[in-house]
Amino acid sequence: MLMNLLGSIDYLAVVFAAVAGMMVGAIWYMPGVFGDAWRAALGQERWRHADPRVTVPVRMIATAITAISLAVLLSGAGVTTLAGSLRLGLLVGTGIVAPTIVGDFQYMGRTWKLIWLTAGHRLLHITSISGVLGAFKQYG
Repeated sequence: MLMNLLGSIDYLAVVFAAVAGMMVGAIWYMPGVFGDAWRAALGQERWRHADPRVTVPVRMIATAITAISLAVLLSGAGVTTLAGSLRLGLLVGTGIVAPTIVGDFQYMGRTWKLIWLTAGHRLLHITSISGVLGAFKQYG
């Protein structure tokens, strides 16, 4: 069954969806959007990224896996519209991803501000990826 679902995926849509997911993160964490608040919530005066030669490819792979997984979910659920894909993205984001972040971050003693900034980003990230996939299904 999984092989049938993987065979039904529009991989061009997956590429566009993954790019959209990466763009959401790039914009979300920009200074002046939520980047400054996120860094402040981390409790660090100066945020220094890890080596981008490692973090960017890892992030791209992780986002591609997310896009493929959402494409499989959409296909398996028979979702063929933009509206349906946005609903599924919101469900996955609010019902699976955000609660996991809340639970993990709360356990680690992180501030609620950091928790909500991170969970909000992930909700938008998942919903945008799902939306692009749905748009390809409906209009592609």
